[in-house]
Amino acid sequence: MTATRREADGTGSAGAGAPGRRLAPRLLARPWVLPLVPAALTLVVTLISIGTPSLWLDEAATVTMTTRSYGDMLRVFHDKDLVHALYYVLMKPWVAVFGTGEVALRFPSALAMAAAAAGITVIGRNRLGTSAGLLAGFAWAVGVQTTRWAQEGRSYAMTAALAVLATYLFVRAVDGDERHRWRWFAAYAPAVALLGLMHLHGVLLVAAHGVTLLLARPGARPAAGWLAAAGAATALLLPFALLARDQKDQVQWLPEPSWNVVWTQMQFLSGGRSLVAPVAALAVIGVVAGDRAQRAGAAGSRPRVSPSPAAVALPWLVVPAVLLLGYSLVGDPIFYFRYTTFCLPAVALLVGAGLAGLLAAGRRRAVRAAVMAAAMAALVVPSLDDHGYIRERESRPDDTRTAAEVIRAHARQGDAIVYLGGVVRWNAAAYPGVFGRLRDVSMRVDPVTAANLGGRDVYPRNLAPKLADVDRVWVMNHRGLEPHGPVVERRKRAVQDGGPWRRAGTWDFTGGWLTLFERTGPYRSSK
Repeated sequence: MTATRREADGTGSAGAGAPGRRLAPRLLARPWVLPLVPAALTLVVTLISIGTPSLWLDEAATVTMTTRSYGDMLRVFHDKDLVHALYYVLMKPWVAVFGTGEVALRFPSALAMAAAAAGITVIGRNRLGTSAGLLAGFAWAVGVQTTRWAQEGRSYAMTAALAVLATYLFVRAVDGDERHRWRWFAAYAPAVALLGLMHLHGVLLVAAHGVTLLLARPGARPAAGWLAAAGAATALLLPFALLARDQKDQVQWLPEPSWNVVWTQMQFLSGGRSLVAPVAALAVIGVVAGDRAQRAGAAGSRPRVSPSPAAVALPWLVVPAVLLLGYSLVGDPIFYFRYTTFCLPAVALLVGAGLAGLLAAGRRRAVRAAVMAAAMAALVVPSLDDHGYIRERESRPDDTRTAAEVIRAHARQGDAIVYLGGVVRWNAAAYPGVFGRLRDVSMRVDPVTAANLGGRDVYPRNLAPKLADVDRVWVMNHRGLEPHGPVVERRKRAVQDGGPWRRAGTWDFTGGWLTLFERTGPYRSSK
């Protein structure tokens, strides 16, 4: 017994290998070490092929905005993209150091998802214990949506990380045993404000936390503290929300609420169509297991008023989407699945609780191992195809890199380019080092001067004279461009007037097409 006790305390000696064997359990027992394991796994998984998918239109906005001065950014925010202002401001110094390549632009998102994994683990451990926290972190690490938005040069991964931070601070603040709750609420308010500034829809997490309080009933003091902190954060965000409301024309493309939209949201939260059933089953098991664990804890010790895992995760998962869909039914549509990326951590918490419940249900070690293996297989195997797809080059709506490679391979000095609309120029900004080699004869005002993303186009009637001294011209289109009058006229002026021209090649790529024309005779005025 003495020898065993000394070994457990780390004071005994059991040969050369003993210190190493003792070190690992002692290290993992430290509170700050355990969350690093899922965080490291998340980073490894999300970095696999992070540079393979092409940059696309949304990421092109990040490129063009973060390569401008802060003053030029502010001029854009007056009319457009205010909801992404904080993200652009934070990314500008990063881009200045590391550039705008695929890996550089997306790496901060991967780091944010890794940070979210650590926070999810801590919340799960706080609510249900070490196993639940660790399994929730692992579920997050292998999630399809975790990788998808970690490999995106936009703000969505950061909203997930900030939502996890705000929820952790909230849980600590309303915990029944917390003596210094005001400190947690003091940190909670700016965390929520930052989340709302990163993406305005994120402020709806406050409503989810309000529902959690109603379910948990922690008492008057925690409720008053939350009201004060939530009120302060909302007051900070109100001017921002009013200014952003004036830019609602940017989301006119959003779909009307429908059952198809709801089904898409369910697939988004689960990670894919084939994952809806297993994720839902594990979430239900997690709700039941969490409720039983909390009741058992309350029966075995002094009563403790604290939100259950279900009370924390379910409102976080459901309330923001319900509010957005409800508003969209009575007003202008404002709901889109990726705008609720900050709700994804709630799924991982419920899945982790479900896995922990399965682990605790079996009495024999072999049975527990078999059940866990089956549960993990139900999560991982159906997601493999989706994991592979989101890492493919053409997995994004635009494969702009293919267009850039065509230009790099075939363009010559003196070549011109005609973008059939401002959105095409905006899309090409994803690869400025390539498309910047061509003379943009279709641009009347550049995007920086115009204080927008696409600049202003030359009037179609003025396009042909600009091609008088051009021997080769590229014409580029984009999926987002409607074939209306100015587009048709611009194409006609580029390839018919001022000719004669011959088509030297056409390249189709996901999201658009690119055509090269070569002059076969002297310039011919259309007048």
